[in-house]
Amino acid sequence: MPEIVLHNYPNSPFSEKVRKIFALKKVAWRSVEQPVIMPKPKLVPLTGGYRRIPVMQIGADIYCDTGIIVRKLEELYPQPTIYPTGSEGICHMINLWADRHMFFTSTSVIFEKLAPLVPKEFIEDRTKMMPGRDFSDLPKASYDARNQLRAFLDMIDRQLRDGRHFLLGGAFSLADAACYHTVWFMRSEPGSFALAQRNPNLMSWFERVESMGVGNSTPMSQDEALALAKDSRPATTPSAEPDDPNQLQVGDRVEVMADDYGFDPIAGTVVVSSLYEIAIEREDPSLSRLVNHFPKVGFRIRKL
Repeated sequence: MPEIVLHNYPNSPFSEKVRKIFALKKVAWRSVEQPVIMPKPKLVPLTGGYRRIPVMQIGADIYCDTGIIVRKLEELYPQPTIYPTGSEGICHMINLWADRHMFFTSTSVIFEKLAPLVPKEFIEDRTKMMPGRDFSDLPKASYDARNQLRAFLDMIDRQLRDGRHFLLGGAFSLADAACYHTVWFMRSEPGSFALAQRNPNLMSWFERVESMGVGNSTPMSQDEALALAKDSRPATTPSAEPDDPNQLQVGDRVEVMADDYGFDPIAGTVVVSSLYEIAIEREDPSLSRLVNHFPKVGFRIRKL
């Protein structure tokens, strides 16, 4: 198996989602700790400008966003699956709901209390990721967010009634990883976590998932990760689906950018265009040839 490298930082909730999948699949992985805020001088050369965490690296192939990371991990390590009992479709639907609705609802509640303690540099960094919005205004939405978050937590609790160990039954799935990381992040602020603690089924589930650990991790330095990319060649085979509705083809020049926050366009040449993935080849002056992989769901693609 290829060496799996995860660029992350300890309190990154989206990294925790991936770490739980590592635990399920008993993946041996290398952990590269990256800064929480910009600048990220030893990450950006790998990603072409993408600055969100986590990023997964396999040699000179760089996987940006958990939407594509989890699909690659399932491809490489199909057993045990993150889609037990034929649940792939519902797992990804729950994953999108958890990432884009539940998580961002929870941040308003968490930062209502944490905002006075958060460094000014962090506020400025996150504001730059959300053009037209001020991250310091996030706590203002906490009144309604608290109502919604309580309901979301109750939904999870109800799903776990009747002795279910995990959200979809007796086996851990992507749905569990996706919902877990929000509750895990809530623990950073005791008042927010207290909302979760009111739900006994949810808390038993939370402790069960937490006890899984994070897989077999060993540290890797940022410089080692860069050297690995420089000494490797992308392993991606070019391909494009013939009935692509936008007629994307291998060799097209495009920009790829997230559509929710962190609007940093990454330019390159299409190597793969499938139903769920866009992969682009790019040259970095210090690292040579790289392929950056993104999910199509949650990202914009613009032809150049």
